[in-house]
Amino acid sequence: MRYLFTSMPVSSHLMPLVPLAHAALAAGHEVLVATGGPAARTAVAAGLVTVDAGESRRARQPYDELLETLARAEAGSAPDDATSLAVHGRAFGEVGARMLDDLVDIARTWRADVVVYPGIHSAALVAARAAGIAAVLHGYGTPLPTFGPALEYLAPHAAELGVDKVTEAEIEIDVLPPSLSNFTEVPSAIGSPGQVLPMRYGCYNNGGTVPRWALRPSEVPRVTATCGTAAPMTREGALYQDIVLATEELGAELVLLTADADLPKLPAKLPPHVRPERWVPLRQLLDGCAAIVHHGGSGTVLSSFAAGVPQVSLPMPGTVNVSNAQTVTARGAGPTLDIDAPGTGDGPAAMTAALAQVLREPGPRRAAREVAEEMAGMPSAASVVGRIGQLLGARR
Repeated sequence: MRYLFTSMPVSSHLMPLVPLAHAALAAGHEVLVATGGPAARTAVAAGLVTVDAGESRRARQPYDELLETLARAEAGSAPDDATSLAVHGRAFGEVGARMLDDLVDIARTWRADVVVYPGIHSAALVAARAAGIAAVLHGYGTPLPTFGPALEYLAPHAAELGVDKVTEAEIEIDVLPPSLSNFTEVPSAIGSPGQVLPMRYGCYNNGGTVPRWALRPSEVPRVTATCGTAAPMTREGALYQDIVLATEELGAELVLLTADADLPKLPAKLPPHVRPERWVPLRQLLDGCAAIVHHGGSGTVLSSFAAGVPQVSLPMPGTVNVSNAQTVTARGAGPTLDIDAPGTGDGPAAMTAALAQVLREPGPRRAAREVAEEMAGMPSAASVVGRIGQLLGARR
């Protein structure tokens, strides 16, 4: 089979798909990735053959504008409120519109059998329907349908391609462990997938070099802090200030993962208990950590659960990170803090209390380890590739 993988030109959107792409290659299938920007660089670094989609039309620009809207707190408060759905629908829809013609042409020219995509990349489903091939909706956290507001935005573009009605993907891959709750129920007007296949989350966090110190246990509790690659998720570094103060007060070591973000509000000179790092493969780093503080990103949440590490969440309002954080807290694996509280008068105290809870109380670590065991028992990507082949082979 020929698998066409695609995501918006954002690295974190592509990374959850990489383990399935590797499994498809290992099973003897052909794999091509169609995307652009940071996602394309991630695909190439993962050893995947990649073709550009949307780069000439600056497909990432609407996503960057969305991040600015989020930073201004103009995208609602919850991922499923009307404002958030409208804002994300326009942004994701416009990204997809700038990629759509390329995706259809690539699918047809390369003679793809199936398109694999994350649900927020609605243009991929439109492209599959235009090319007359199957679609696999690849979950990356809590199960969500193909994003309806973006599909509505894309409707005129779909009509130009001869697609008057879009139906949901034939197969959905669900990576959420059964004991975790989904706090975002987004309605779907395009039906449901014919088959839902559970799969163990692959924890692909990009390749990289693990420092030797990360392989050794720390003499004091080690805490990792990461809020992704987008500076608005950290209020330009202001959130990290409270984490630095809290870990110093608690006598912990702090590994600060800043990625490539420009963080003008993070002091250039940090206390000696802080290890600033641009990028370290997260899953391997967490093996030596007692806790993690993060932005609630789906990949970070599931990688932390896979490592059995308790979590403190700082989600950006109006994003799916809010419901991800609710899932963590509801499972008992760690508290959620208001992103607007850190950086104010009570910020350091609130962060200290939250970190003290996950470092000193047994409940959060016990809950995290229970989920890790649950994830380890879920079907592998290799077995899911085999199942996809069976289902789509029967369909053909």
